[in-house]
Amino acid sequence: MKTHQKGRSMVEMLGVLAIVGVLSAGALAGYSKAMFRHRVNQTIDIFQNVLQNLAELDEKDWGENAGWIDSAEEIIQYGILPECQKTTDTADAESACQLPIGVLEIEVINDGYMTGVLWFHLTDAKSCVAFASAGWERSVPIDWWNPAGQIIIEGKRNAAIYGPLVNNAPKELNVSQVAEICNESCEDGDCRFTVVIREW
Repeated sequence: MKTHQKGRSMVEMLGVLAIVGVLSAGALAGYSKAMFRHRVNQTIDIFQNVLQNLAELDEKDWGENAGWIDSAEEIIQYGILPECQKTTDTADAESACQLPIGVLEIEVINDGYMTGVLWFHLTDAKSCVAFASAGWERSVPIDWWNPAGQIIIEGKRNAAIYGPLVNNAPKELNVSQVAEICNESCEDGDCRFTVVIREW
């Protein structure tokens, strides 16, 4: 007399669980990668808006009492980043703005025209490479490059990736070496993407 077995054997169930586990791991890795890319793109958009708002402020009168912008409160007050999430985790400014993948500090002065620096603090080489490779030479106003404007990756190693104007375009210095520069600069878990406005 034959008995009919219903259900699945233990081996079959383990096989199904193994397949589900592999698929889940792949899905999680893909999701993690997509979320990282989303946060990078959000941050690039925010930083481009910051540059645009600073350029507009540079073109108009700041007002009688304006001199320095070096805190989150002033970043909000002057409309540079109205939705700034304030943090005091800064190196140079009084306070800064937390962005999706890093911290933005601004220290600029109005002394007839704007000069200063924007620091964007990053914690890893992957974020540094993604952010630094976004074609910033097209986002920075052309007159910010003179006389000594530049974009620098700072950290364990400091290297300019764009330099002052040459033939009305920012001189590309090390753009092809961004990954190498970021890997060396961010080795200790802290590096900065720095935009120098005219001179500092």
